Amino acid sequence: MPAIHFLYPANPSNVPDSITQPSAAFKKQVSGVMGSIIFFFVVYLLLFILSIGLVIGCVYAGIAIIINVPKLITIVAGLGLIGVGVMVFVFLVKFLFAVSKYDRSGIVEVTEVEQPVLFAFIRQLTKDTQTPFPKKIYLSADVNACVFYDSSFWSMFLPVKKNLQIGLGLVNALNVSEFKAVMAHEFGHFSQRSMKLGSFVYNVNKIIHNMLFDNQGYAGFLQSWASLDGVFAIFASITAKIAQGIQWILRQMYGLINKNYMRLSREMEFHADAVAASVSGSKSLVTALRRVELANSGYTIALQKCDDLFRQKKISNNIYQNQTTVLLHLAEEFKLPLQHGLPVVNDDFIQSNNLSRVNFKDQWASHPTTEDREDHLNQLAVEAEVLPDSAWVLFTNREELENSLTRKVYESVEMPADIVTVEGKEFEEKLRNDAKQYSLPEAYNGFYDNRQVAIPEAEGSIDLQVPGFNELFNAENASLSKKINAANNDLETLKAIADKRIDTKTFDFDGMKFKQNEALTAAGKLEQEIKDMQDCLALLDKKARLFFYQKAQQKENGAYEELKNRYAEYFELRKKADAFLKQVNEMLESLQLIFSGQTISIEEINRMIGELKGNYEPAFKRNLNAWIELNAFDREPDTDKKIKNFISSSNAYFSGSSFFDNELLELNTISNQSWAAVNNFLFEKFKFILELQLRCIDQ
Repeated sequence: MPAIHFLYPANPSNVPDSITQPSAAFKKQVSGVMGSIIFFFVVYLLLFILSIGLVIGCVYAGIAIIINVPKLITIVAGLGLIGVGVMVFVFLVKFLFAVSKYDRSGIVEVTEVEQPVLFAFIRQLTKDTQTPFPKKIYLSADVNACVFYDSSFWSMFLPVKKNLQIGLGLVNALNVSEFKAVMAHEFGHFSQRSMKLGSFVYNVNKIIHNMLFDNQGYAGFLQSWASLDGVFAIFASITAKIAQGIQWILRQMYGLINKNYMRLSREMEFHADAVAASVSGSKSLVTALRRVELANSGYTIALQKCDDLFRQKKISNNIYQNQTTVLLHLAEEFKLPLQHGLPVVNDDFIQSNNLSRVNFKDQWASHPTTEDREDHLNQLAVEAEVLPDSAWVLFTNREELENSLTRKVYESVEMPADIVTVEGKEFEEKLRNDAKQYSLPEAYNGFYDNRQVAIPEAEGSIDLQVPGFNELFNAENASLSKKINAANNDLETLKAIADKRIDTKTFDFDGMKFKQNEALTAAGKLEQEIKDMQDCLALLDKKARLFFYQKAQQKENGAYEELKNRYAEYFELRKKADAFLKQVNEMLESLQLIFSGQTISIEEINRMIGELKGNYEPAFKRNLNAWIELNAFDREPDTDKKIKNFISSSNAYFSGSSFFDNELLELNTISNQSWAAVNNFLFEKFKFILELQLRCIDQ
């Protein structure tokens, strides 16, 4: 085979071996996890011995009953008793034969013949990281990269070749050096030099989890056994109770094992980062981590827009062109620089979007925070060559791959016969039109973005002294809403720490360390700050209205009366909308047990459906009619049609012993879509007011 030429960033030089050696923290966590696992297996061995004793006892007693009292009922009872011992034993050993299959439905295998450059690149990287070449390489549609394999109990002891999965949404957002860093990180998890024990622990943890929680097949067999005879049902119930008791014992230890494993997992991430830095440099993985988060956002938005198009019987021909379009739009919106067509996520952007003041070590997190990973990589300070070319240069037949994986995205939905495929230009036009439709005038500097103004009790005097336009809508005032949202999130975190829903002994608040029992004190301080900020924002909203009222009053074209009337109408609609949302939420909450799929008695179902039909549904339909009269759904004809059909329908929802799932689904869909339409209707009303205000100050 002729030599293949490909872009491959040069490895860093003079990298100390200590970088890729397991750290003291890593070794400590491995010891802790192994200790807890050994304890687990000691307890398991005792249970195993007891189960053998139970089998012997049940078999002996069952045979004795059958021989000594040879009647049909005693034969059935004897067999049932034998079944108890055997099935308890099976429960304890079934995991030895279980195989966990990785879901391959959404991925596509590629071969070296199809992708020679990619394979050559990966082959070189596995040599550099001293890792075996993957058994197979797969491509997926999303923003992802992972190493996977079908695991079983025996895979802990027998060599298992791993497969590599690469998401095209990831490829689409990285340069060659960043791609190398991400792939090296994945191989770092299974580095022959240090990660064998970590891999072993991962498999043990997975096996224990499956034994405790993956019991659908076992439960199904017990149900089948119980259905054969009433006596068997008694013994099946006894078996289930014994199995539940064993699970309870094991579950107490599993929490400790899993908590220790989460600590180890975080150290494994740091170690894999160090392996990646040793062959790609620190900077490339740092920039990759940042771009991956942005790429995820871009891919998610692209899927959402494609979902909107699908409702119009249109599908995209290339989701990755759409993702790129979104990324460029985000770069434009957040003023991010571009390098070789890719947004550069800089420190200013990170800091402007990180307003949280509470930090803690999440004992149950499997990954360190991105911030902690960046700090670790920057401390390693490994310098390396950076190639800014797109990672697509490593792939052959790019367009064919993009189209193939785009088809995978749509694989799970049923295509209408009259579906139309749209090009990237139509997607871009939709993106820009939506951005224009759902954005507020830039002149306000983001002051009104992503929030609703407080509904005033009274407007107050129009003669009140108010600041000028630039002072009202400066950067500090514009950021107040974001600070309130961040503070509310921090408040929920502090309450969770206080209630011990977050397991941490200490936390940082405003750069100072506190103990867990001080969380309520910090929460009280934060609640007061939130109230003060909300009062300040409400006052600014009022001053802004009065500012524009004064400007409108100076005009002689009725602008003041129109502006006052528009605000009055908007606030009345807001009150109606709040009442509507409350009613919808109460209706859906009354059906929560039904939607959750839990087992409910016929009497309880009839009570809930009766309340729905007699109270909630009539009120819901009256509310929908009221919004129709206000023309709230005119901009969304499909939703308007669905709502009118629903109003005229007479749904039963339940009859005899069966739910009418299509009617329940329709109720849920109409609830969500009608509220979304009302929200859009209110947004348009408010946007018109903001535009009207600006016309009042036009010279």
